[in-house]
Amino acid sequence: MNRALDDEFYGVSPEHRKSSASQIQKQSSPLDVLQELSMTNRLDEMETNLSNEVYIFKGMALSGQITLFYAKPNTGKTLLFIKFLIDAIKSKQINASDIFYINADDHYRGLLTKTKIADKYGFHMISPSNVGMEPSKLIQTLSDLAKTSDAQGKIIILDTLKKFANMMNKNSQSSLYNVLRNLIAKDATIIIAGHANKHPDADGNLVYEGTSDTHNDIDCMYSINQLSNNGNDFTVEFRNEKARGDVISLVSYGYTKKSGGSYCDILDSVHELDIEQEFHSKKESKNAELKARYESERLFVLDLLKAGSMNHSQILAEFGSDKYEITKEFSRAKLSTALKELNGIDWEISRGEKNAKMYAIKGTRAMSYKVAKNNE
Repeated sequence: MNRALDDEFYGVSPEHRKSSASQIQKQSSPLDVLQELSMTNRLDEMETNLSNEVYIFKGMALSGQITLFYAKPNTGKTLLFIKFLIDAIKSKQINASDIFYINADDHYRGLLTKTKIADKYGFHMISPSNVGMEPSKLIQTLSDLAKTSDAQGKIIILDTLKKFANMMNKNSQSSLYNVLRNLIAKDATIIIAGHANKHPDADGNLVYEGTSDTHNDIDCMYSINQLSNNGNDFTVEFRNEKARGDVISLVSYGYTKKSGGSYCDILDSVHELDIEQEFHSKKESKNAELKARYESERLFVLDLLKAGSMNHSQILAEFGSDKYEITKEFSRAKLSTALKELNGIDWEISRGEKNAKMYAIKGTRAMSYKVAKNNE
């Protein structure tokens, strides 16, 4: 029975593959070969392989696949990766000794800290630069590993992708993914940390830093979006962009950085958010995004409202008075949009005389413009 073509998806022992290949070579008829390749001959085996799937990262990264996570710098990719691995080790989902974390994007102190954590939990931490090895040489080592049965069940983390391939060169990335695919064919698992572009798309979504071919070369892909950051508490959201298998589409995590706290303290603070916490974080993120988008309009209106509440027409009249330098930075139409979008964030609307909309700084009592200006 042939396994040569479906090894990429299911992974078996090299002895089985060698035996299968020999059997196919003995077939004299092309039709016999095609019939032998039929997946219907291996339904039981396929079911068994599927039942053996485990999550390397809870609900996200499946064993036997290439999963890519990408985010902007300082989002906490490495922190979260290590936390997820520790959780999987503790729950006995995976064997710690099968994990090879290739950390190619860290300074010496950070590497030492993470190596101590790896030693504590029994997995391997590798730094190519620390041992004087070029990333290309390490990839060759992985390529050699893919030619042996030792690759089976191994979990390889590449942190980060740009250290192992030219992100804008298709040939460079294609060569890397060929090696990774060979490892997957031996039932290894690959998890990759990638980067997002500095600028999001028109809808505010992260854009992957690399060629479009990457999407075709991997099995599963997540963007990691920072929802909130007040300097101490951070929340991020994982959004699935490609899936082969039963993985979650959306999940959020939080962690805390306290002044004087250690990396292990931050690691211990990582937690999955419940629905209420996730809603609150998304709301904070959306508010921060709107404040940044309408920064000039916001500052102009808040300065006006310090004297008291005003209606829409009065605010627009002040805009058209040419008394304020900042009004050169935005249009009348954009000001009207900002008044609407930032309602409930920086100011509140109530009804005034003749049912006019009155704007007042959030948390203050709205009063007529005339009363406010006269300090009555």
